[in-house]
Amino acid sequence: MVISIVVIFIILFLYMLFLAFQINVKEHSIQIKEMLDGEQFHLFFISDIHRRKIDDKLIHSIIGKVDIVIIGGDLTEKGVPLERTEHNIKQLKKLGKVYYVYGNNDREVNEQRLQSIFDKHSVRMLVNESVDLNFRSSLIRLVGINDGFSGNVKIYEAFQEVKDTDILVFVSHAPAYFHHAKKLSKPHLLLAGHLHGGQIRLGPFGMYENGTFKINENSAELVSNGFGTTGVPLRLGAKSECHIITMHGTSIDQR
Repeated sequence: MVISIVVIFIILFLYMLFLAFQINVKEHSIQIKEMLDGEQFHLFFISDIHRRKIDDKLIHSIIGKVDIVIIGGDLTEKGVPLERTEHNIKQLKKLGKVYYVYGNNDREVNEQRLQSIFDKHSVRMLVNESVDLNFRSSLIRLVGINDGFSGNVKIYEAFQEVKDTDILVFVSHAPAYFHHAKKLSKPHLLLAGHLHGGQIRLGPFGMYENGTFKINENSAELVSNGFGTTGVPLRLGAKSECHIITMHGTSIDQR
């Protein structure tokens, strides 16, 4: 009996370890009425990388499919070698221009050295500010805020340059700020991570809700389970994931 329990425990542990290091690229799309007929904008969203190393398999499956990369915080955490963090940035740079917002664990490392990696590889950090993505004829603006756990969120400052005509993408490490963004403007796409989907779930039960992609009228909200893990390198019922989101006009042509 004891041996059977031990064997079951070992099998479950190995399965949870396997799930933690899976590569799951989820694809989503949303029609934006302000975009021109047939126009498409593809972005890659990845959050909560933590200790995980991004390998060539993931990058090769995405190259040529996206216009920009957005890192939704927790790129790293205490104890992660900066060399691994720089490796992950170099890998993501192969996909396109990289944008980043702080996560609560990112400040556990040397911020100046992290900033030097971003400067070296031309990563655009968004701290309570927005940037025009200069995409063809559509006015797509990306708004990013500071991490609310260890940073200073200035939500009004972040939206200062937003215009009513902008196609708006809002990114925050934690989804708790979605409702703040919707009070100030009408984002077409809201992106966050942080919750890991609970990371370890027993059926429908977990510390947090599983990741979701919800489409409303001319708007969508994505809360990702994240790519890596924290605490223990294990998952159950909340698969690791990263995302390709296509924003498009009335019609869409397949690439």
